[in-house]
Amino acid sequence: MTEEIKVLVVDDHELIRDAWISLLNDAPGIRVVGKSDNADEAYELSVQLKPDIVLMDINLKGSSGFDAAQKICNSLAKTRLIGLTLHDEINFVKRFLSVGGKGYLTKNIGKSELISAVHSVFNGDIYIANEIKDRYFASLLNVDTENTQKELTMKEIEIVKHISEGLTSKEIAEKLFLSPRTVETHRHNILKKLGFSNAAQLSSWAKDKGYL
Repeated sequence: MTEEIKVLVVDDHELIRDAWISLLNDAPGIRVVGKSDNADEAYELSVQLKPDIVLMDINLKGSSGFDAAQKICNSLAKTRLIGLTLHDEINFVKRFLSVGGKGYLTKNIGKSELISAVHSVFNGDIYIANEIKDRYFASLLNVDTENTQKELTMKEIEIVKHISEGLTSKEIAEKLFLSPRTVETHRHNILKKLGFSNAAQLSSWAKDKGYL
C-alpha cells in the first residue's frame, strides 16, 4: 500500500487556503491533516501533527513565513516545507530555501503541478515552480539575463514598500535606521534597475507584484 502524504496548509486568505485543501484532498495518496492562517499556529500544529509536508504562504500575519519555516525545519527533521506565494522574485526563492524550504511554488500553478510538487518534495527532491525554475537556475550560474538583472534585494523591496506608502526619503531613513542619502541612492538604483522614471510607476509595479 502506498504511503499517504500528510499535509498542513498555511495561508491567511480563507478562500485560497480552502481551495488548496480541496485540490489536495482530491488527489490520491494525499491527505490534509490541518490548516492555519498564521505563522505561530503553523508551528504549533506542525509540532502536534508532524505532517510530511507544510504548504505555506510566506506572507503571513504576525511572524513571517520565513521565520516560521526556519523554526519548523529546525524542530522537525522529517517535515518538509513548500513555499506558496505570489512572489516570483528569485531572491525570495533563495531565501526560502536557505531557511530549510524544499519547494517554492507561485500561485499561478495548476492542480497537476501542485500535486507533482508535493510528491517530489515528499520523495526528497527540491521543487521549483516551472514558471521560474529557468531564472532560478540561471541565477545559480550567474547568467546575466534581462530578468535576473531586475531582481531586487530584500532591502530594496522594503524601501519600495515605503516609497509606495508615500513616505519621504527622510521618513524611510528613520524607519530603517539609514541615512537619507543612502535611501536616495537605493531609490535611484531601484528606478534604474526596473526602468522606471517615477514613484507612481514604481508603486503600480509593487502592487502588481503583491508587495502592497
